[in-house]
Amino acid sequence: MIENVTVEVLNPAETLRNQDGIFEVTSPYGHVYQVTCRRGAKMSVRELSEPKRALRPESIAWRIRRVAQAVA
Repeated sequence: MIENVTVEVLNPAETLRNQDGIFEVTSPYGHVYQVTCRRGAKMSVRELSEPKRALRPESIAWRIRRVAQAVA
């Protein structure tokens, strides 16, 4: 479970599969997405911003941070 920390992962879909809540997910290229997860349902993904970094990533890891608890 992701709680009040930022985690770095290689596969965000696998990490978020059994989570509930709203998460901010940043790609290695700097794209920022809002991902809404409900256990047992599909994830909803919305792009929040364009890349803020160079086109060549320094790391291949994705960053995930919870921004809201379970959704109704």
